[in-house]
Amino acid sequence: MEFFDCNVCYGTDVGADELRPVHTLQALPEEIARAGLTKAVVWRIEQFVGIPTVANQLLADDIRGRENLFGTWAIIPTHTHEMPGPEDILPLMKRDRIIGWRLFPAKCRFVPRVFVLRDWLQTAVRRRIPLFVNTAHGTKLEDLADILQAFPELTVVLTYAHDWPSDRFFRPFVKEFPNLYVDLTFCITDGGIESFVGEYGSSRLLYGSGFPRCYFGGNMLMVRHAGIPLEDRVAVAGGNLERIVEGVDLD
Repeated sequence: MEFFDCNVCYGTDVGADELRPVHTLQALPEEIARAGLTKAVVWRIEQFVGIPTVANQLLADDIRGRENLFGTWAIIPTHTHEMPGPEDILPLMKRDRIIGWRLFPAKCRFVPRVFVLRDWLQTAVRRRIPLFVNTAHGTKLEDLADILQAFPELTVVLTYAHDWPSDRFFRPFVKEFPNLYVDLTFCITDGGIESFVGEYGSSRLLYGSGFPRCYFGGNMLMVRHAGIPLEDRVAVAGGNLERIVEGVDLD
């Protein structure tokens, strides 16, 4: 069984009061290998706490030549002309192995609404670029509902970081929007995977560790020993994310 992690972070957070972050990408492969991970989608903490345009480039420079790592870039409203627009950025994404966009509205100082991000959302739907949304980063479920009601075909990887258990919050989104996927980072509930798969199938769940806030092995163990068929465990561990990444159209 191969694990493809949808939620790995590294970099320097001077205000960190949790597990000490992995500061450089040189240290990250050692942790990934030790955990038995095959691939990972990564982002830098500086995208969240610093200037996203600079941090995006740092991330691209870091993962260049590393075949098992894929990057996600922070996006901001194009109205201030601080970074290339969504269509202009596609060749850079292809060059730098960037497969998705992340929202950090709280720290990047914008409101995550349709009229603010419309051009990004239109391109994301057309190009099947996944939008990674973590509710701990400033996007509320109400904001996400606004976005998905306007763009129901948008591919979203949702990390729900508030409240436990959280099924009453995210399951209606899964039922309503066909391209919304749930990151398992904070979905540690006894029988949760089994119940979800019984209701919706295994194609909408993604293994995510939330590293370094959480360790890789916790959710790996949960997926390995879930009481679902092997083919479903394989899909959750990495097959579903592989399908999403392969579907991104940057040409």
